[in-house]
Amino acid sequence: MTIDSHTQGEPTRLIVSGFAEPSGATMQEKRTAFAERYDYLRQILTKEPRGHRDMFAAAVTQPVNEGAAFGLLYMDAERYPYLCGHATIGAITTLVQTGALKLDNGLAVVIVDTPSGPVEAHTEVERGQVLSVAIDMVPSFVFGTGYKIDVPDFGVVSGDLVCVGGFFIMIPAKNINLELCQANSRTLTSLGMAIIEAANQQLKVYHPERPEVETVDVVEFYQEGPGNDEGASVVVYGAAHMDRSPCGTGTSAKMTLLHHKERLEPGIQYRNHSPLGTHFTGYVRETSDIGTFPAVIARVKGSATVTGFHTFVVDERDPFPQGFLI
Repeated sequence: MTIDSHTQGEPTRLIVSGFAEPSGATMQEKRTAFAERYDYLRQILTKEPRGHRDMFAAAVTQPVNEGAAFGLLYMDAERYPYLCGHATIGAITTLVQTGALKLDNGLAVVIVDTPSGPVEAHTEVERGQVLSVAIDMVPSFVFGTGYKIDVPDFGVVSGDLVCVGGFFIMIPAKNINLELCQANSRTLTSLGMAIIEAANQQLKVYHPERPEVETVDVVEFYQEGPGNDEGASVVVYGAAHMDRSPCGTGTSAKMTLLHHKERLEPGIQYRNHSPLGTHFTGYVRETSDIGTFPAVIARVKGSATVTGFHTFVVDERDPFPQGFLI
């Protein structure tokens, strides 16, 4: 069974039953175990005809750390991301509003275990409804700036590398001469996927504490407003998917980069807009270090809406038991 929601336009298909608890003492081990045993579920639920290339899903697991309420494993039609802000907001909203997670009215801190580590979610509840969820992201850092990427059939694009659970290549919209709007969604998506492929061929990345994080998985095209407190982003990842929301990890990546460039001081509220015009708000909460990299912990706030309850079946005569993408 799944319960669907959307977070400022971006879907989360939350898997709440239909699989046994994946083995593992850490969420990374559970992520590996789920992928080995239940990858068919990912394909069934994110690909056509039950899903589509823009579907995002997450599976609820038992927590691995003391004090955590539950664990989340993230997935899309292509892979298993290490962290997802919008899906965490969607999962907490779904579990509270269906009664699976009991929270009193007011503000409560919910700890969620993820493959990137535990995250704190500051959840505002009123009469059983979740008004907002503000997530303290895992420490993020700028890996480097000013990279030149030669993209076939487009040319050289310059951008910066930021890690928030996984690696983003950050590209200013002015560098590609494209407006960040819905009308350009197909062009932005196609270019984004080409940049991801080229970046992984031409650049080498690493996380000083997590050796499994070694690829560039996401492109974030971004632009800024007239001040330093507002902007817009288009995030592309997965199986040629454009995020409908402002992207939780993407908003964190953007604030991390702006802080690195001395354009966003800790504590200053930042509003990041999506292609749909929705927004997340956030700020740099504190600074830290990851290995030799200066790092920040950013808080990102948004809201979600439950959209449906689903029981999926696979008929033995189904010619596409694990789905397809066109």
